[in-house]
Amino acid sequence: MMLQVARFETNGIKVGRISVDCSDVGTMVRFWSAALGYEVSEQARDAALLHHPAGAGPKLLLRQRARQRSVRWPGRRGARRDEHDTAQDEDPNRLHLELFAADAERVVGWLATLGARKLSRYESHGETGYVLRDPEGNEFRVMNAGPTAFARPFS
Repeated sequence: MMLQVARFETNGIKVGRISVDCSDVGTMVRFWSAALGYEVSEQARDAALLHHPAGAGPKLLLRQRARQRSVRWPGRRGARRDEHDTAQDEDPNRLHLELFAADAERVVGWLATLGARKLSRYESHGETGYVLRDPEGNEFRVMNAGPTAFARPFS
């Protein structure tokens, strides 16, 4: 017997957008649009949203951040550490997932049973959801996608 799994949804969640913090949005737009064949959906001075022209795959959000994390390679001798290293709460991720769910509140509760920790409610540009941390402290969002969100894969 073959197990049938939904093509674009697992456990009521899909990766809808991947956010990358960067110093120069324009440079990153040129690089990622060429590398992935993505087009610019929206662009401002400090952010740009890229998408695949056929709607395949998640969107890519490039966001300008003034201070970048220092590069550290865990487990390697001579790993770079400098005065900019701070506690997790003060040093945001450079990359984080934005998950979309038809019922974000239910999914957040379920993820908490797996070890995620809810930090705050999120609301911006008409989107609502929650900011969480995975068991190692990496931030991610679970956004409300609405009841028809999975009718099309990445609209």
